This record gives sequence, C-alpha cells and structure tokens, in this order.
Amino acid sequence: MAKYTRILSIDGGGVRGIIAAQVGVSIEEKLQQKSGNPDARIADYFDLIAGTSAGGILTCTYLFPDPKNPSRPRWSAQDALNFSIKSSRDVFKNSFWQTLSSLDGLVDEKYSSVDLEKFLLEHFADGKLSEMLKPCLITSYDIERRKAHFFDQIDAKKHPEEDYLIRDIARATSAAPSYFEVPKIRSLTNESYVLIDGGVFANNPALCAYAEVRHKFRIPEDRPDRGPTAKEMVILSLGTGDAQKKYPYEEAKDWGQVEWLEPLISILMTGIAETVDYQLMQIFDAIERPNQYLRISPDLSLYKEPLPIDDASEPKISQLIKIGKEQAEKYNQELDQFTDLLLAE
Repeated sequence: MAKYTRILSIDGGGVRGIIAAQVGVSIEEKLQQKSGNPDARIADYFDLIAGTSAGGILTCTYLFPDPKNPSRPRWSAQDALNFSIKSSRDVFKNSFWQTLSSLDGLVDEKYSSVDLEKFLLEHFADGKLSEMLKPCLITSYDIERRKAHFFDQIDAKKHPEEDYLIRDIARATSAAPSYFEVPKIRSLTNESYVLIDGGVFANNPALCAYAEVRHKFRIPEDRPDRGPTAKEMVILSLGTGDAQKKYPYEEAKDWGQVEWLEPLISILMTGIAETVDYQLMQIFDAIERPNQYLRISPDLSLYKEPLPIDDASEPKISQLIKIGKEQAEKYNQELDQFTDLLLAE
C-alpha cells in the first residue's frame, strides 16, 4: 500500500487542456523511469483523479480500461495528449452558417456539438463510470435542479442510479455555456439531468478532490470512521493557464450583458482556480507539509498573443504543446520530488 493517498486534479480550459496533457506526458515518463516499469501509467500511481471540462475528459482517458485487459488502462499519457489535440481540431471549428446563425455565439451555441459527441462515442463507446480503473470525481452543474453535480466512481460502483456512460460524462463536464449546446443526459437507471461545464463552480477541482478523499476514503484501517488527513495525502494540481487578459476601467465601466459574457467566463475560471490554490497552500502550510501539494499552471500574461480556450489553429496548438513542455522543465525538480512521494511505500 502506498504511503500517501495520492490525488491528481486537472483544471478545465478548453483547448488549453493541451498544456495539462503535455505535463501529464512528462509525469508518466518520470514514473516509468523511477519505477523501472516502461508500462507504468498515471492511473497506477494515483488513488483518485479529479477533473473539470477538458480535465474531466483527460480523467476519463487516463482511467479508461483496456477492453482486452480490463485491469489496465487502455491509453498512455501520450495517447491522452494526442486525443486532446485531435478533439480540439475537430471540435473548435465552425461552419460559416453556424457562425452566422449564432451571431458568433451571441444567440445560439458558438460550436456544433456533433463533432464532440462523435469523438466521445468513437473513443469511449459504451464504457461506464463504474468500470473506471480508479476512483474519480468529475464536475458538472445541474441547471434544472440548480446544484453541483459530481460524477463519482465510488458512488457508481455502489449505486446503479449513480452510474453513467463515460461519453455522457465527458459531454456534460465540457458543455461550456455559450460554446456548446446544453446536453440532457441520463443515468443508467434512466434519470435525466441537464448539465453544463463544471468550470462554472469548480474549474480547479482540487479542493473537491480533497473533500472526497476525506469523506469517502477509509485509510488507515485502524480509523474506520475517518478519511486520510492532509498529512496522509499528496495532491498534484495541473492548471491550464492563469489570467492573461486585463480589463481596464475605461474599457469595462460601461459594459452591458453582451460585453461582460466572455470576460465573466474567463474571470470565473481563473478566479476560482486561484482561490482553490490559495486554500490548499494554506492547508498544507498549516501542517508544515508544503511539499505534499504541487500546483503547475503557466502565467499566460507572459505571452504576447492571447490564448483563447477555443482557438485550435495549428500555431496555437503548437504553442500550447511548447508551454506544456516548458512547465514540465520549469518544475522538473519539484516533479522529481513529487514522483518520489507517489512511489513511496
């Protein structure tokens, strides 16, 4: 049994999920080198993975079982990166008529969900949440019931009404308002839910993951009524880029609903992520274990050109891959130390 309960958390961020996926490749390579096992996968060394939107789809990819060997992951971290790139190219493109009829997202969804749903069906087929290889927590928001909705593998294994098709989970967690049509999905017991992107309340789901472990994990066995404390956890949090665009007073003071829409989405995503990072730093500092929490997310204000969450042009994809590699290199020493914690027994 591992010395720590090990958590991986992955933010939302649309196309910028490529950054986190590229860092994931570096993490898996380190795990393979340090363990001496060339077939080691991210799923082998984390006890729970949490994700929102693009991070939710990465979570599904890391934990999806191989149909030929259901105890092993079907895909590597490199496969997950390739899927992120391909899905971005396929999904964030628009026909002239879609752009015209939606007024570029003002009166209808900006992008057709057809290509996204096709991609998810091709990759996840009829896989179920309960079949995922490890506990996971994927976020979305129920707009009919007006409450946060969590896709929880632990619950799905116990209760059929909490089980869902993985492709529906991926569709729900990434249904960013104004970008994609709101989906109605069903549990395996046919209960319907109308869900949108979990980024509206937990774009950085690391604190949700912390709470999940405290509530539902029962380690060690001599404390059956309690979950692990922060001292018994390690958390790796992968972001997709901190705030880049500033909004000057003269520009924003007279904005109405239309002008505020895009800035609000950006502010919600980055503001929530920054707050969660601050809270977790305080938790681990308070117990004098700051090395057991690591957050990796690039400061996008350092880059001249903006990096929107829906720009999947080839130059932008190349830049996002490069940023991911730069982040892995920048945090190389910290990742070395952190992977030692993941391997600790």
